[in-house]
Amino acid sequence: MGGEKMDQNEFYPAGPLIPQRRRMRLLEWVKRPIEKTLLAEATVNPNWPLHKDGMVSSVISIELVAQAIAALRTWCLGEGAGARLGFLVGVKEATFSSFSFPVGNRLFIQIAELYHLGEYAVYEGQVSSESDFFCKIIVQVMEPGEEVLSNLKARQRI
Repeated sequence: MGGEKMDQNEFYPAGPLIPQRRRMRLLEWVKRPIEKTLLAEATVNPNWPLHKDGMVSSVISIELVAQAIAALRTWCLGEGAGARLGFLVGVKEATFSSFSFPVGNRLFIQIAELYHLGEYAVYEGQVSSESDFFCKIIVQVMEPGEEVLSNLKARQRI
């Protein structure tokens, strides 16, 4: 990420690290990854999907975790790497302690890679605020090679 010296505690814009755009870009900031973990931040916004009456469904946590995984994977590819498309293929486990988040709430998304086999990986994600723990999620993801992505794009499946 650039030639500048990076501080482990400094936050960096998430936008260049994730493929989501416009209304679906939920993450705002990420901290430099440590080993196979990443901390991200987002502010609950009334423009987010699943918003109703000043609250956003906590199911959006699955997407927050997926975007944090995308940011980690892009960062790990190294300087100059663009955000790559990956696929969330399964939610192995999800435990929610709340049905929704209030708009304006600052969320912290912590992810850790549990294991990685070729194009397949499993991650644990947690979403919390300064005062509340909202959920723990274990997800399965696939990051297909460029050849597979090109083939899917040619068939207009993505």
